[in-house]
Amino acid sequence: MSLESYLEKVRAKPEHVKKHISFWTSFGVTAVIFTFWVGSFGVFRNAAAGDVATTVRNAATPGQSLVAGVGSCVVDVKELIFGAKKVTYSSVEVLPGNK
Repeated sequence: MSLESYLEKVRAKPEHVKKHISFWTSFGVTAVIFTFWVGSFGVFRNAAAGDVATTVRNAATPGQSLVAGVGSCVVDVKELIFGAKKVTYSSVEVLPGNK
């Protein structure tokens, strides 16, 4: 069934059925977006999560875990906008005979 034929079938239905279908469709799309949003917090990263992962593991309540996850999200967004911490490399020349 193509999307066009499905939309034509929905258009032929009564108004209350169309509202019902549109509500549950928007709810489903919102749930998928919310799931990806929550997953983007990176709360459960084992590697390179540092203090946030430790805080989440040691959190006594779900509220503390949520706060730690939001903190991780803020750091991720800040790095996304301003760039990650930049590392400057410099070379050292070692010559024989110098003390």
